[in-house]
Amino acid sequence: MKKLGICVCYNHKNYGSQLQSYATTAELKRRNIDFEIIRYKKKITPQLLMKYLPKLFDPVFINDRIIENYQKKIMMKFHKQLKSDNEIRSNAFDKFSQERFKNLSPVYYGYESLQEQSKKYTAVMVGSDQLWSPSGINSNFYNLMFADNNTVKISYATSFGVAQIKPKYQKIYKTFLDRLNFISVRENSGKKIVDSVSSNNAEVVVDPVLLLDDKQWLEEIPNKRLYDEPYIFAYFLGKTPEYRQAVTEFAKKKGLKIVTEPHMDSYNKADEGFGDYTPFDIGPAEFVNLIRNAEYVFTDSFHGSVFSVIYRKQFMVFNRYSDNSVSSKNSRIDSFCANYGLSERRYGGDIFAVESRIDYPSVLEKVNEHRNSSKAFLDKALECLK
Repeated sequence: MKKLGICVCYNHKNYGSQLQSYATTAELKRRNIDFEIIRYKKKITPQLLMKYLPKLFDPVFINDRIIENYQKKIMMKFHKQLKSDNEIRSNAFDKFSQERFKNLSPVYYGYESLQEQSKKYTAVMVGSDQLWSPSGINSNFYNLMFADNNTVKISYATSFGVAQIKPKYQKIYKTFLDRLNFISVRENSGKKIVDSVSSNNAEVVVDPVLLLDDKQWLEEIPNKRLYDEPYIFAYFLGKTPEYRQAVTEFAKKKGLKIVTEPHMDSYNKADEGFGDYTPFDIGPAEFVNLIRNAEYVFTDSFHGSVFSVIYRKQFMVFNRYSDNSVSSKNSRIDSFCANYGLSERRYGGDIFAVESRIDYPSVLEKVNEHRNSSKAFLDKALECLK
């Protein structure tokens, strides 16, 4: 029996990570592909510790992992209620993960076990999300270096998370990219990276959540209205108070309530006092429904923007990072807006520009064309499993 092993962040407590992982599995089920999510845990060895030592001097890794985790732990100590609230949110993520992800491999402990067990797969595929970020590229999991030479190796909509790869990393990237049989990426900048450092070429495909249209999402996540009154959904991960002030001004002028999800990654001072409703019992399904039933959406989130388009919302997207930030991930928003004719939805200082109507027939025509070409890519890549 031919089987596909997939490497995705199915249990990462992030709306985008879980929803794109779920969309990937939903698409595979629609294709009647026999698959399972590969579960891998590292064994802590002296060799592994030595391998990761250089990361302590990498600004991307320090910003993405060490500082963020340290800040979160400190803030939880000072904000006891936030710790309790985050446990409620965490449980909502766990519930979605446990209910929605059933096709799981045994846990492979240690790299040798991963290599050996991976031989049972006809093909392995790394999913979307920022799984090729320089901060984690040495793990040899999401780059599929563990897979046997005879195993078909596929990437679907995988993201580098950055617009450029520093010269010191390019040899590492070339090594694993050259081994892949089918490469697709989520951003235009990702294609440029692959085409420049590898002998292979990459195709830009839709994020997995766009493989399903609004009707198919309704089949996967039935509609449930969480608030009876009209509302704005404001979903900000960044720390810019001016964005929240602008949304508050807009809401007052329109006579609408604001629903928001505060303190997503860690304590965020800008979230204090912002919004009329700040629920914490929101898992990925509830997140989809908050967008689905909103009058307007304001966000600095990539997937907040994507679902806004799926549900034809009047939305505005904000930059979460400054363009010169070493950890900037603005490139995915850049690609999304450029590819579908949505550049005017970028916030430029006028919050009321959100009222300019979006030409959704034109936008969704582009999305549908891209969806079809992305499915054609999967047709070719998954041919080995028939």
